[in-house]
Amino acid sequence: MTGNLFRLAAILSCLVLIGAGAAIWPVRVVTVTLPKENNRQIASIRMGDKDGIHLTYRHSVELTTVEGRFKIGPGSEILAVETRMESVGTGLPNAHPERTRIEDGWLVVDEKERAVGPIRFYIVPLNETQLEIAGQQIDLTGLRPGILVQITAHKKRLLSWLVL
Repeated sequence: MTGNLFRLAAILSCLVLIGAGAAIWPVRVVTVTLPKENNRQIASIRMGDKDGIHLTYRHSVELTTVEGRFKIGPGSEILAVETRMESVGTGLPNAHPERTRIEDGWLVVDEKERAVGPIRFYIVPLNETQLEIAGQQIDLTGLRPGILVQITAHKKRLLSWLVL
């Protein structure tokens, strides 16, 4: 009987420690919300150190593909890693000759991991916007044209992220 009580106490102690760890363990989370719809959340993705955010769209003037690649910094800020473009032209992001290379037919601008704050964009069907976070495709197809989308990063406690 004493052995069973000891095992039960040991198991309960382990569960309490695991719960306490989950309550305080910080994780980096990227959320996708609709600011003009009371910040309705459409995605919440936990980010690992090597995970990234890829925002791809078709430029409405030049009709070429542009892809922004981002990562999350240690302080949970969104950092611009690089911009990839099929060409340069009217309204496209600037190509900085000293930071631009050609890779597999793309012009790739090194963005020097500068902090960019929240990423905001409007849904425009012509742009065929695609969003991938930590390898997960975020479905934007059900969003109405003209809606504002915002991507933010922050630290949360593991337990609060798990229960949301």
